[in-house]
Amino acid sequence: MSQEWIQQSERSNPFTLKLIRWIALHIGRRFSRILLYPIVAYFLLTSNKVVRSSRSYLKRILGRPAKISEVARHIYTFASTVLDRVYFLTDQYERFDIRVHNAEIFDSFLKDKRGAILLGSHLGSFEVLRALAISRYHLPVKILMYRDHNQMITTVLNALNPAVAASVINLSDADAMLQMQEAIESGYLVGMLGDRVSGNEKKTSCKLLGEETDFPSGPALLASLLKTPIIVFFGLYRGGNRYDIHFELLGEEVSLNRKTRNEDIQTWMQMYADHIEKHMRQAPYNWFNFYDYWKDYNKD
Repeated sequence: MSQEWIQQSERSNPFTLKLIRWIALHIGRRFSRILLYPIVAYFLLTSNKVVRSSRSYLKRILGRPAKISEVARHIYTFASTVLDRVYFLTDQYERFDIRVHNAEIFDSFLKDKRGAILLGSHLGSFEVLRALAISRYHLPVKILMYRDHNQMITTVLNALNPAVAASVINLSDADAMLQMQEAIESGYLVGMLGDRVSGNEKKTSCKLLGEETDFPSGPALLASLLKTPIIVFFGLYRGGNRYDIHFELLGEEVSLNRKTRNEDIQTWMQMYADHIEKHMRQAPYNWFNFYDYWKDYNKD
């Protein structure tokens, strides 16, 4: 089980992050995006792991070896979404063309004050949903995440919007699952990312882009335990100032049979993986798992 994404150190420092934040807020998005080019060049020249993982993924999604320009585009797409977090967290939505698809899926949940699991992934921007839901639509949202991972950038950016920061349920807390249960029972939409396995977390094997890889069992287990629906979402960056947010109901009720529990979990998580692959093919440069996701390095 790969722990590379946890072990990776942050390749930045507080001064640099604060400088980028200041430039973004005081000089504007157009000029700030120009600064992304030397950042992309820096990663191309100094981070073999990022380049290697990008090539591994792009070869799968494109069906051929990736050109260096395509690897650069992949990293630039990720850097663009990180930069845009500054604007989302400061409620500058007028800068963007944000198109929401299938938002009516929430009508019955909000009307009946029912909670649900919002299951995202590292495909596209999680921040566009989090900031939009909390700041613009005032939806009752809580977010499950590890605060300690990428702590520097999280601290710098969350300082821009305390309301968004306050929505986090820290998975490192001993009572994190109790907090989640209470939120669901109170009618909150609880967001989480379900495409990475961490620590000793239970896992299941799913096929993604034609090959088996590990997915966490947690989302299916939690939905079954809490008797809550699962809604999958993707905040895809389309270039320029455009984002498309997609919502899809994965299941109204997740039921796990005690005799076939592992098989049932695998079925639910494979359905989730299939949703990821569908949107991955529509927006191939939005895949932001820059580590040995399919464990290719051991096959060389």
